[in-house]
Amino acid sequence: MYKQVGGLALLSRWAVLGVAVLLCAPWLVPSNKIYHQLLAALLWLPALCSLGYAAFRSHLACPDFWVYLALAGWTMLVLVVQGGDEPASDMKVVFYVTLSLLGFLLAARAGEASIERLLLWAALLGGVGAGLSWLNFYGLEQNPLSSRLVALGIWDTVIMAAHAVGALAVVGLTLVVGRSWRRVWLLPAAVAVLGYMAFLLSSQTRGVWLALLASLMVILLAVPWRVGLTVLLCLLLAVAAVAIYDVQLLLQRGFSYRPALWAGGLQLITENTWWGLGFHEFKLVIPELKKQFKHPHNLFIDTGVRLGVVGFLLFCGLWLLCLWRAWESRGVALGRALLALWLFATVSLMTDGIGLWRKPNADWLITWLPIALGLVLAQRRSAISLSKLESPS
Repeated sequence: MYKQVGGLALLSRWAVLGVAVLLCAPWLVPSNKIYHQLLAALLWLPALCSLGYAAFRSHLACPDFWVYLALAGWTMLVLVVQGGDEPASDMKVVFYVTLSLLGFLLAARAGEASIERLLLWAALLGGVGAGLSWLNFYGLEQNPLSSRLVALGIWDTVIMAAHAVGALAVVGLTLVVGRSWRRVWLLPAAVAVLGYMAFLLSSQTRGVWLALLASLMVILLAVPWRVGLTVLLCLLLAVAAVAIYDVQLLLQRGFSYRPALWAGGLQLITENTWWGLGFHEFKLVIPELKKQFKHPHNLFIDTGVRLGVVGFLLFCGLWLLCLWRAWESRGVALGRALLALWLFATVSLMTDGIGLWRKPNADWLITWLPIALGLVLAQRRSAISLSKLESPS
């Protein structure tokens, strides 16, 4: 599919390690600092070096990447005009994201299904990590079962950890359904599934539960009806188990004042229509709670608040392009995986999204991972079209 130049082939294999670190290392590393240092050495550095190769640059000229560059450029302009609490640090995040996306495109050149294999291994490890997190939190640390579960490693925030674990579960399940597997993989797969179910139920994050329901529509359409019915029954049994154990887990906290937070965010957009507020901290007040919130719990609204209408439209355009790439590639496993992940991420970001331009964290798996996979699919389509043009008729 791709012309493998000597140095570029080496960089591609180097970037594979970087993508593996991005997806798998959070379970294992002791701090965010070490995580970011590993990404710099194994993902961002080869991505930067790859720009020196015309064979790599030639596949970047797709609408998706141009829209991303427009969004990144507008973000930089907003930072210059409106500023932020730490403008230099915020600008660096834009470069981190750009190099990470390039790193995914570079890793995709390492083999025919290199990204799919990485995602499968990450999903398998994620299920094991989720299960170990459950055992550690409720077993070793002896927290009550009513407590909301957090993950081992650096994914130690309840909602963001649930986002990342849910994303890995959705991608892994979509990649494996409908395919034949050797029996040797059945036990590890069963352990991973049990780990995911235990973690996601114990996180008590209803936005993630709703997002899982949305993404299951894609998974159910991709499998024989008997398999789909089995998955649906398992889901209903899980919900019934939660209701039997404690129905308040499904009913408590109501809407958690989301509509009021969204309305407050939209009001800020109307007051700062074009340039937004930049990266300054802002507060949303809920009078009933006598409490202030730092974000509207909706990434799309938060993007509009910070980057104005132009930034909001650019991000929405990029997000919809990602959906289009998933839809036009729905005939292949990665396309279906992206379609399910996009649905999961969209619902999650609309109910609990925090912010777009942040250093690598758990929420990258529902913000930049879908966009990266969309770019990979666009690059593959471009490479196939180019090879057809170059082949003799």
